Amino acid sequence: MSEWSSKQLVVFWWVLFLGIQQVERLFLLPDVMAVEAPSAGLLVNTLATGFRADLITSTIAVLGVTLFSAVVGTLWWLGNRWRRGPVQGFTGFRRVFIVAGTATAMLLVVLLLVDIGYYRYNQQRLNFVFFEYVGDLVTQWKETGPVGSQAAEQTGAELKDRGKWTSTVLGFLLYEIMVITAWWFCFTRIVRPWLSRLTQGAVFAPNMLLLVGFAAGLTGFHHRGPEAIRAADISSAAYYTLAQNPVLYASEGLRAVLDAQRKSDQSQTFDEMPLSDAVRLTQDVVGPDALFPYPEYPFVHQTVAASGVRFSHPANVLLIFVEGLDRRFLNKTVANVRVTPFLDQLRNDSIYFEHFFANGVQTARGLFSTLCSYYPRQGTAAMKTRYLHDYACLPSLLRERGYRTEMVIGYDRDLNRLHVFMSRNGLHQLFDRSQFPPEAEEIGAVASTGRPDGALLDLMRSRVEHLRTTGSPFCLTAMTIGTHHPFAVPASATHPDIQSLKSEPDGFLASLRYVDLELERVLKGMKRDGLLKDTVVFILGDHGRHETIGQTDFEKQAGHFMSPLFIWVDDSLREPDTYRPRTVTAVASQVDLLPTILALNGVTPRLSPSMGRDLSCLLRSDCLEDNVAFLSSVYDDLIGLADRNGLLLYSLRSRTLRRGDLDLKEVAVPVGSANPAVAERYRKMLALYVASNTILNQNKIWSWKEFGQKL
Repeated sequence: MSEWSSKQLVVFWWVLFLGIQQVERLFLLPDVMAVEAPSAGLLVNTLATGFRADLITSTIAVLGVTLFSAVVGTLWWLGNRWRRGPVQGFTGFRRVFIVAGTATAMLLVVLLLVDIGYYRYNQQRLNFVFFEYVGDLVTQWKETGPVGSQAAEQTGAELKDRGKWTSTVLGFLLYEIMVITAWWFCFTRIVRPWLSRLTQGAVFAPNMLLLVGFAAGLTGFHHRGPEAIRAADISSAAYYTLAQNPVLYASEGLRAVLDAQRKSDQSQTFDEMPLSDAVRLTQDVVGPDALFPYPEYPFVHQTVAASGVRFSHPANVLLIFVEGLDRRFLNKTVANVRVTPFLDQLRNDSIYFEHFFANGVQTARGLFSTLCSYYPRQGTAAMKTRYLHDYACLPSLLRERGYRTEMVIGYDRDLNRLHVFMSRNGLHQLFDRSQFPPEAEEIGAVASTGRPDGALLDLMRSRVEHLRTTGSPFCLTAMTIGTHHPFAVPASATHPDIQSLKSEPDGFLASLRYVDLELERVLKGMKRDGLLKDTVVFILGDHGRHETIGQTDFEKQAGHFMSPLFIWVDDSLREPDTYRPRTVTAVASQVDLLPTILALNGVTPRLSPSMGRDLSCLLRSDCLEDNVAFLSSVYDDLIGLADRNGLLLYSLRSRTLRRGDLDLKEVAVPVGSANPAVAERYRKMLALYVASNTILNQNKIWSWKEFGQKL
């Protein structure tokens, strides 16, 4: 390179940056084609869009290297002149250019490797969720160290499984070396001699050609530039994601995280949905017959007496979240093993909701929606960043009515700022991994993730035993962890079903069989020993599967919300006309649990900001056919609406709308927002998105100072 001109340097590195990025897309293409076979048109559109996207980032990279080299080279030249040494201005530029270009190429390769790993795990580019996860990893590492970090445990488990990533890394690097070598050969033998002839004796034409090339590269041959890549007309979510550039995608995700941390009052708006309209439509959904008398707190409403079920006296509440419990995995047999026989049996003695949905896609969002009856925000979870806001959550409201409120978890208390959030919102006591018996084992492949679900449920039982001696009603929440990746099953779990399922490639199955066995052991034992007397038990998932499971893009995205709900009532509370075990078809979601629990126990407050509805009428008969569930996914950057007409999913990135059925059995179809069949539902979905996000960010959900005495 010592004899190359500046233009030759620029062209070589420009195309090199482009080739490095193109390799990654072609490397991932077989993975995508194995999931969905493309038409010729779809494949061409994907690769062409990807080429334009890579050209944009390559142009930005080579311009950055050129500018940096020009500045440093000039300083080099000035330094030589000041020292009266030999003036080698272009030599300094060339050396800096080569070093900067090499460093940029290496950074690109590292970024692409990380993107490949994340893509193969989550079928997504480096997005908001990835950077939020990295933030959690850093925060937990600083605060609890590697031993106490769940994020570090998950990352360590992935790194330890060398069989997963070694061949991928080596294969990708081999392809990169081949492409770089081929480009070096072509450039030195063909391109550079041609450029030498082109620029010989001419200045204006080559410079203009280079400037035109930069302009075309920066825009990707489209006047909208990177925006045109984001709005690419690719109907398949898998191929749309493949077409996106990792650098542009990652920069958007990082910017979203930083914006979420910096802008506490950022509103989520659409041109076609002003906030005033969004609030009005949301109020119609939340309480069609309710009065909303406080404009400054637009969702605080006077509760309306409903004709639901009321227990004769306040009941104890046992609220059990099973990590990632996905109703698609219930009543399922794998390798001749029934995965959840206990939950399948429990369904026959419970009110089972076959169209229940998690409102969000992460634990912090599921807990927030369930305990506070409010929709999760689209940015960083409210539990992590808005924990100082005022909410009217279940522990606070029950505590006001004389309940003892506790929670047991198997991991560290400050994960997702859980301890701070729950303490501010009415929890008397949180029991975490540090308060388990000394003999309780740990689970985890690299560092300790937490306590096994069996030990967690044993602690739950011991807390119930103690709480029953106090003479006061109680609400006890439990959150399992074993069905979270890396699906650690304790060494003591030797049941043959678990051992058989361990041979399956999906580790979720063995961990789910384990938690089903432990739920059976502990709950049956509690019932036998009278510990569930005067108790109503709720079992649900904090969300559906983390992993993208399904045959279609629609199912993979909607699957994150597919949590089941079991409501089981002890015999001491049952009456023939108030409890009829069966499967309910009505749509419901996590936000509906708070008003339901309060109503069942006759402690519904006079004022409430709850976004959900009382489901207690469903314990005895069909009702609430008009109920809806709002869905929000930061994984896929989409929102959704579930109602009796099916599912709507709307991509906030591509502004595309799709319609499917509630059970994900039919093929979803794209629809226009103006389509009369979905227009009203679409506006309702946008209203819930705009209004709930904006009011949450403005801290206008609730005020204990304003309304605390009016409950």
